[in-house]
Amino acid sequence: MLRTSAAALFLALLGCASHPGAHRLEREGTATLTGIVALSTPGLEVGKTPCAGLKVQVAHAREPDNALGNLLVKPSRGRCLYVTSSLPSQADLVLTVTASPDWRCDAGAAPVLTPDHVELRLRDYETATRDFRLTCGR
Repeated sequence: MLRTSAAALFLALLGCASHPGAHRLEREGTATLTGIVALSTPGLEVGKTPCAGLKVQVAHAREPDNALGNLLVKPSRGRCLYVTSSLPSQADLVLTVTASPDWRCDAGAAPVLTPDHVELRLRDYETATRDFRLTCGR
């Protein structure tokens, strides 16, 4: 009786774990995403710590609010360099970059980053590059 109950429990757990609705999104991997945000836009004021407020986030397309990977953002030659490592491969990812709230154009408006987001799928051990451009409307 005990063996039958244990076998039934095992099969029930196995069935739940392999159920099509039980798909688990990978949180870590071997892929890396890097790029720059150029700060050399005419009329742009970025302050003394230009990259401090820059927000970079990579997430699963189905969970856009949950950031993935390990992020590094640093100033480099008049631009902000970002590197996000340990990203899952073979997954639909969304990269979103948001300008620092401290950045201002001459007229006082916030600068616009293009593109506004990037959708991508990385392979195992791939390093991809996606750059962003700032513009100040005139």
